[in-house]
Amino acid sequence: MPSPLFRRSRGPKSSAQVVSLAVITSFAKVASFAALVAVAPRAFAAEGDVIDFQIHQHYVSPRALGMGNAFVGLADDYSALFYNPAGLARLEEAEVNAGIGGMVDSKLMKLKNDIDTASKSTGSGNDIQPMVDLLKANVGNVYGARVTLNGIWARPKWAFAIIPADLSMDMAIHQVGGYSLDLVVHQDTTMAYGRGWDVKWFAQDRLSMGVTGKAIYRAYVNKTLIAADIVNDPSFLRFQDAKEGFTFDIDYGVLYTPKIASDSWWRWTRPSFGATLRNVADYGFVSNFHLYDKNTQDGPAKLGRRLDLGSVWELPDWWVFKTRLLADLRDIGHENFTFQKGSHLGMEFNWRMYSMWRGGWRVGLNQGYFSAGFTGQLGPFMLDLATYAEELGPSDAPKSSRRYVAKASLDF
Repeated sequence: MPSPLFRRSRGPKSSAQVVSLAVITSFAKVASFAALVAVAPRAFAAEGDVIDFQIHQHYVSPRALGMGNAFVGLADDYSALFYNPAGLARLEEAEVNAGIGGMVDSKLMKLKNDIDTASKSTGSGNDIQPMVDLLKANVGNVYGARVTLNGIWARPKWAFAIIPADLSMDMAIHQVGGYSLDLVVHQDTTMAYGRGWDVKWFAQDRLSMGVTGKAIYRAYVNKTLIAADIVNDPSFLRFQDAKEGFTFDIDYGVLYTPKIASDSWWRWTRPSFGATLRNVADYGFVSNFHLYDKNTQDGPAKLGRRLDLGSVWELPDWWVFKTRLLADLRDIGHENFTFQKGSHLGMEFNWRMYSMWRGGWRVGLNQGYFSAGFTGQLGPFMLDLATYAEELGPSDAPKSSRRYVAKASLDF
């Protein structure tokens, strides 16, 4: 029996209806397959001392993080350039966003203060017991922080971005023999250009495609620090320890919106479906410009080719609110993928009071953990706030880092 989504009449289905059904059926099959694969235990080591179980995202949007980082099926603002470039074909107006944002784990500042105190307690440096006690008291804790400076110019059908600095740091304290602090750092400088277009031969449904080319220079630190290392150098993050390199890669995205019959109850949801194949070439950081240390030889690990699937369900507008539900299954194919780490769910309530005053409220689940966000914009001044949790542990021992995000930007 045909789905109501495609039932426009009692007659035979049109070619567009058949394609619509095929696309959604394929989406469901891929998602189901990914869920089955995800139940197998997996553990992969990154290049360095630390076994890194995180799925690092090259770029993240505070708006998306507030709704569980689900954005592939929507992609309706400047950040479509990195989430799904097909969304550029559907931008209705130009947008320039230039801002600085930061996110920090709620426990990180306390750890920093405790390290400073323990370092001062060592005196000449011969007594490392205060630092050992500090690490012992925090075994099992994970921490994170990130700072991003970006400028993105987006217009209908294309966008250009310069991200001078995107610095993220993840830490965990372990006991393997002795007590140690594991440190993983990514510092990316990125230039990107993307284009999106509509496929004209779809007579009724809408199919959009897009491509983003991105040039990335990355410094990557992955090392384990014991108590003596921290005592001897409390400012233990040194980019002389980094692996660095340059790469160029491509993201390819699609967005599909079926036309809904006026007598179908599906018209109240107006669904769209998206997919993004990220890092298509994935040939690695093969060029080293020695910007951080002239002696570095090896480059960071590859970006990792991965597939993101997403959907958005537009609910009826009410009063000043535009409401939507979003669901993504992301990072399929990444070595650390599990169903939990790939799952992103969200809800957004956008509002506009006047032409110069608008914003939004958001809630969601990012990798199974609660997220929430707020955007307020008055004229060109925009403030984004969000909280979310990042999963940093293996599948059999999950460990989350609760983070708080703030970004101030000019958006016009």
